[in-house]
Amino acid sequence: MNEEKPTLTPTPNQKPQLGEAGEHPLSVLLFSWMRSKLAFRIFMAVLAALGAVLIGLEVVFSHRPVTSIVTVPGFFGIFGFVAFAIAVLSGWPLGKLLRRPEDYYETRSGEAGRDR
Repeated sequence: MNEEKPTLTPTPNQKPQLGEAGEHPLSVLLFSWMRSKLAFRIFMAVLAALGAVLIGLEVVFSHRPVTSIVTVPGFFGIFGFVAFAIAVLSGWPLGKLLRRPEDYYETRSGEAGRDR
């Protein structure tokens, strides 16, 4: 269980690595900007603002009167998000119910033959 963590300081004969050990240089070049928490927060803020703007545009340019809940602007987006969240979060108690112990396959029961 004692695993050595890769060091970020290079030895004298080694080039410094930008990404993790074994990571492809192209993936480091393309996706290294996503490692910071600030990039994640900016991305989520832009995504939320874009969603709000699109729902606002639907309110402004929609020529349908609101006669039922289905015609409320943004209904299908909100309904889809809630349904997906319920589906994902229902996996947590289901996993607790169906999960086996970590050493389930390592214990020998003697059914398949003689234990060694």
